[in-house]
Formats: sequence, C-alpha cells, structure tokens
Amino acid sequence: MAVDLSQTDIDPSRPEFHKMLENLQGNILKPHGRKESNLLVLRFTGEPKDARRWIRDFARDDVTSARQQLDDTRAFKQRGLSGRVVASLALSARGYEALGLDTGLFGAAGQSFRNGMKLRPFSILAPNRDPKPAEWEEPYRGDVHALVSLSDDSAQTVDAKTRQVVEGLRDIATVPTIERGTVLRNAKGEPIEPFGYVDARSQPLFLHNDLEAERRAGVDRWDPSAPLGLVLVDDPHTDEEDSFGSYLVFRKLRQDVEGFNARVSALGAKLGVTEPLAGALVVGRFKDGGPVTLQPNDGRGAVNNFAYLPDDPTGNRCPFHAHIRKANQRGANTALGLAEERKRRIVRRGIPYGSRVSSPGEVGLLFQAFQGDISRQFEFIQRTWVDNPNFPEFRIIPGLNTGDDALIGQHPRAVQRWPREWGRSGRFIGRRLFNFGGFVRLRGGEYFFVPSLPFLRNL
Repeated sequence: MAVDLSQTDIDPSRPEFHKMLENLQGNILKPHGRKESNLLVLRFTGEPKDARRWIRDFARDDVTSARQQLDDTRAFKQRGLSGRVVASLALSARGYEALGLDTGLFGAAGQSFRNGMKLRPFSILAPNRDPKPAEWEEPYRGDVHALVSLSDDSAQTVDAKTRQVVEGLRDIATVPTIERGTVLRNAKGEPIEPFGYVDARSQPLFLHNDLEAERRAGVDRWDPSAPLGLVLVDDPHTDEEDSFGSYLVFRKLRQDVEGFNARVSALGAKLGVTEPLAGALVVGRFKDGGPVTLQPNDGRGAVNNFAYLPDDPTGNRCPFHAHIRKANQRGANTALGLAEERKRRIVRRGIPYGSRVSSPGEVGLLFQAFQGDISRQFEFIQRTWVDNPNFPEFRIIPGLNTGDDALIGQHPRAVQRWPREWGRSGRFIGRRLFNFGGFVRLRGGEYFFVPSLPFLRNL
C-alpha cells in the first residue's frame, strides 16, 4: 500500500514505511548528524548517456538511503559503529535538461524549480531582493547542474571520498567549486551558526522518536510535528510505488561576524540594554537558544515551548522583525491562520563554512532547506515575510512599519522599530528607530530536486 503523505509521527520500524525509506535519499526526514561535509557543485560537460551512467553507478554504490541512515545511526548508538560516508545527489532543472529529461513532468508545484534561483520575476508584493547573479561568486554565475554532498565525522575520510568522486567525474563534468562545511558547537556541544547562536532548533519533525523527545521535554504549547507532504513529493520520473523526492534550496550565505557584533553593541547602547539582550532582539533567541519572548536574560537554554500569542502580541518582547518571528509566526499570522501558516515551514539542514576555506577570514552558512514546493514555502517565507519591511504590520506611515528581518533579510536596509524596555513599551509609542542588517549576504546557490533512488539507479 502506498504511503499517505498526510501522515506524521511515523514509526520507521513499521512495515508500511520500509519501501519509502529504502527509496528515499537520506538527510531529508532527519539530519544525518555528521560533523564534516563537502558539497560538490557540478556542471555536466560530456555526453548525456555517460553522465546518466555515472549517476546510476554513484546511486548504486554511494548514495545513502533514509533507511541506511537510520540503521547507521542505530548501530552507532548501540555499538559505536560509525557507518559509511553519507552521500546524496540533487539535480537542478538545467541538470535534468542536460541529461535529456523533461522538467515539465514536475507540474505546477515545480515552476520555481524550473525557473531556477537566478530568475528575478517581477512582483510588487513579493519581489526577489537577492543580490543579482552577476554579483555572486563566479562558480554560481553559470549553469549549475547537480549538487553532490559527502559527509562523515572524519575530514580525512570526506576528502578521500571527494577525490574519488572528482576523479570519476573527470570525463563527464567540471566541478566549479567544492564547499567545505564543518559543524560548530558551543561549550554544551550544541550546534551553532557562525554568529554564535544555537542553530537547528524549532525544526518540523516527522519521526515518532523525535516527537517523543520533544514531548518528554515538556513541549506542549507548540506542535513541531509535520506531515510527510511538507517535504516529500512523488518523483515524477519513476513509476515505482513509494518513490519520493524533495525540492532543495541551496544558498551560500557569507556572514560578517565582526560587523554583526559591532552593530549588536551599538544597538545595545542605543536601547540601553545588555549586548546579549540586544543580540536576542535581533535573532529572537539568546545565544544559548533561550527565546527572548520568555525572558529578558539568557540562561533558559534552547527552549521550544513558546508562542507569540498570548505571550507577546505587540512585539515588545520579541520584535516582529526578529529573525525567528519573521520566519515562523507560530500561529500569530491572522492573515493565513495556523493551518495554512504551518504549510509554509521548511526543513533546514545547513552547515557552517569557513574553518578550512581558501579565503582567510570568510565564514558563513551553507544553507540547505528541503520542502514540497519552493514557491509555497521558501520563496513565500523569503519574499513575503523576511524581505518585506511591512510584514506583519502593514503600515503606510514612515517609521511605523515592521522593518526588514534584522538577521538574514536581503532588502536594502529598512529601519526597524525596537522596544525601549523589554516587555513594557507600547505598540508604537516609545519605540526607537535603528537600522540593523546587511551582515548576511547571498554569494550564490541554486534550486534542486533530490530524486528517489529508483529513478537514479535506473536512469
């Protein structure tokens, strides 16, 4: 029986999910958890038949299924066995075309995928405010056909596998760039992004054990569960039952840590608050993950059990322009309603870069997000919420709008309104205007589809 994508809280050990997990690539429903990753950006140059043959072999020998990923994780927990390199392969629309395949089969939900990240369609309400492709790093300015991801806890193992893959591609593709990512952790061992804030919190969850862990932690005010259809779609290029794929947004985001820290200090001085609180007003969480909605001081830890209604309806604890509030209103979006709002969520699998790159001093995030519809999910979040200075307070009076997402917005800086005193200032009166932003910059990327293993192995 085919898997119903409306299901959530699934138990991978149940027989009805075995085929789905065997056919699905890893790292989609659950992060693989490896420390080191190399992302190989590919451009096919040889004959399509030769590229298809390489993909078949790579899928058969190297690509990790969701089932293998879960089995390796269980073996590591039980016996300390590390498992093999986690490998995946994603294709862009131009990549499908280079292989001689029809992208029209992706239907209406695949329109943004077919357009690609470089397209800047005209839209007054939700414009694309990313830097123009001519301003991206050179490897991303031309066509990108595929993205190969190789991950392991050992950098040496990842590099050895990378050399093997590159050698195998020699006659069929060029590799314009290889991005190296390394997980960063704080003193508690929690993953952080380059600005130092706990990352990968508040993710949509699909598997029973992950949801049980949240319930045991006392999360009862926010439901992190998500149906499989939030992230999975039928692979249109295979007829095999329970063969799903996912759309992948990849963005290389440079982070100006020195500039960010200096501006946080300036914001703290402007508001008369501590630097930790100023940073939390920007991000929506303190560096330890504690939500600024719940308290004006850090120390609570990476709590996920909060909502903006009724805790903070006026944005005086967590500003409307704080990153986590812009990107996920947790039921406070009256224009959409909770059910529709939850359909916009994305599944983030990013990894920091910068520890071993060739350009000294540059750090950032290799942002990766899975979803079932790029237009409905990533592009809607980015353009209608994050890069919209009038969202969620649609005001025409200067100084009374929300402002840009202070952390990741790509908008030409739009001034934000900040509370003079945490939790006490009025909705408009007493706010201070302060322009914060510009410390995260898109350096390149592309939209991909992560196909099912049956498609790859029979290409």
